[in-house]
Amino acid sequence: MSVDAATVHEWIENDQALLVDVRETSEFDKEHIPGAMLLPLSAFDPDLFPSVPGKKVVLHCAVGKRSETAGKMLLANGYSDIIHMTGGMEEWKKSGFETEIPYHPNQLEQLQQPQFLCPAAGRILHDEYMVPLGLDSHSLADALDVPVKSIEDLLAEKISVSAEMSLRLARYFSTAADFWLQLQSDHDMERARHKFGNKIKNDVRPRLAN
Repeated sequence: MSVDAATVHEWIENDQALLVDVRETSEFDKEHIPGAMLLPLSAFDPDLFPSVPGKKVVLHCAVGKRSETAGKMLLANGYSDIIHMTGGMEEWKKSGFETEIPYHPNQLEQLQQPQFLCPAAGRILHDEYMVPLGLDSHSLADALDVPVKSIEDLLAEKISVSAEMSLRLARYFSTAADFWLQLQSDHDMERARHKFGNKIKNDVRPRLAN
């Protein structure tokens, strides 16, 4: 079951829901939704998934991809009524809802930097697939039948996921064919908005209907 950020916000305001954040600890520490419980997808264990009588338990991540994956894991382990929030943190913030940004005096410079929510596909590949499964660049390259350098460059964010690579990764990890392309697209779009968004707003006027 998928619900939007506004519905989840209403549930939380009425003490009807517990929010479970499946992003990584580093992302959670930068910014999170108040009251959310952290269960990173890289260490996600359905046996430890919380059950709160009388409350809906809602999964969320940065943009909705990882929470959907966590939901499928729970369904495969016999859970029902799994709820995930579409759009993740990105949609939550676009809707104007509150988030928490921990402040540490020695991290002031870091907090002044842009806070990106959409990791590159290579980072998700490493943190949420290769590390939990004990895969290194050579073993994954052999499994995908691609050069090791292609995997190393992808992990180092020197190259983007191609359509062919997305298909190979999808075949190996049993994901949707466009899953890896979509992760890369979300990452690229977020950075493009940050870099060019204001300039484009000034340079381009929307075409008005006749």
